[in-house]
Amino acid sequence: MSVPVGKKGGEIVKSSPGETSLYGVKALRQETNTPFEAGLHRAQVPILGFLVRLTGNLADARDLLQLTNLTAWEKRGAFEDGSNMVAWMRAIALNHYRNEARKQNARATVPLLDTDLEQMVEARHLEREREESRKRKLLQFCLEKLPERQREVIDRFYLDGCSLEILGSESNRKPNAIAQLLHRARQNLIDCVRRESHRELDGESLY
Repeated sequence: MSVPVGKKGGEIVKSSPGETSLYGVKALRQETNTPFEAGLHRAQVPILGFLVRLTGNLADARDLLQLTNLTAWEKRGAFEDGSNMVAWMRAIALNHYRNEARKQNARATVPLLDTDLEQMVEARHLEREREESRKRKLLQFCLEKLPERQREVIDRFYLDGCSLEILGSESNRKPNAIAQLLHRARQNLIDCVRRESHRELDGESLY
């Protein structure tokens, strides 16, 4: 399946074989790093997973993801800030899937999934999305409970990608000392997640 995946100079262009473009969209440079683009980036994995479960085929799912990204990019003005980007893109992806399935069904090559199965796949996707949201909230809660120094080293090491040597030089400490601090921070996070998970099961969660 050959699909247009981006824009250049205001015109739609196609990606070359093996080319990886930004979210399947060649965004205009002046529009990069916007909140919408960040949301589009975060939505890639859940939407691809949703499409894989619909199509049963990674290659077809990637083609549909490119179509979804292009439509989302073209309709970005209609997206309301603060809305659920994944839910919005999932509706676009489902429409593209149905359109492509109908085309293939008309050629008698691939049967169209029945509505019940589509609904079952979407329900499972929503369930996984809620579970991922719960995990993110739990992790954020536990991160905020860490001592400031431990929270900072977690952010710098995992989010900023700083090495132990860089973190050590910034704080005038040996890399081994930073490694020990990082280990304590990780252990505290693990303990907090386990503790709050048990409280959640007992209906006593604080987050």
